[in-house]
Amino acid sequence: MKKYILAGSLFIFLTALHCHAQQMKRPNIILFLVDDMGWQDCSVPFWTKPTEWNKRYHTPNMERLAAEGMKFTNAYATPVCSPSRVSLMTGMNAAHHKVTNWTLRKDQSVDYKDSMLLSPDWNINGMSPVPGIEHTVYATPLPLLLKEAGYYTIHCGKAHFGAMETPASDPLNIGFMLNIAGHAAGGPGINYRAAIRKANWKLVYNMKTGTKELYDLAADIGEMKDVSKQYPAVVKDLSSLLSNRLRNWQAPMPSFKATGKQVPMPDEVK
Repeated sequence: MKKYILAGSLFIFLTALHCHAQQMKRPNIILFLVDDMGWQDCSVPFWTKPTEWNKRYHTPNMERLAAEGMKFTNAYATPVCSPSRVSLMTGMNAAHHKVTNWTLRKDQSVDYKDSMLLSPDWNINGMSPVPGIEHTVYATPLPLLLKEAGYYTIHCGKAHFGAMETPASDPLNIGFMLNIAGHAAGGPGINYRAAIRKANWKLVYNMKTGTKELYDLAADIGEMKDVSKQYPAVVKDLSSLLSNRLRNWQAPMPSFKATGKQVPMPDEVK
């Protein structure tokens, strides 16, 4: 399991099952989103070859879905569920929509108290399909777009798009026409890190310590060997790209309890 992005990973399978052309021109869309599943936790390989962990599992139906549908091997999720779900529904990165932890009760943060850092003003209420809901990101959800395009939209299982007593806590409010199950509640999930990927390079920035880790995913998909010391120019380049993106999105950053100062951006740390 990966050190950061897949620490609380989710696994997404998207498959389009094409109906007979005479019956329906548009495809059916079935999307499976599975919390806390690592990239090696099934018999479907997500690397260039099966790993020893892949060989331990027997998941023939997932193999069939991968063969008949689409398999994404370079997609990343956030460490906890709600931010990833909001990204899926809105098309926005977590640093942009500012939902950084799982949602539960309205206006109540689930962040664990940190000994060093103070949390910024994150969108602790998740997403909202209507404007004006405090501490939410307003966006037009994907299911609503599909519904408007003529699809019959069904949600089955865990929702967790918004906090209780907010519109998005009910899947019917974000475009689903049928809801089977409803709302659920994931773990603390806070680690105060940011990450960026460019080609085969991935940089992980630790806001508490100011340290940076660099991984060559082509040779080290499990992110076991930090090569930041060997490639300082790559670290500098990715630090600049990540910092500029965070600034452009006006991403809320934590601050140090001892000084009240905001944690530095990655390009402000040597």
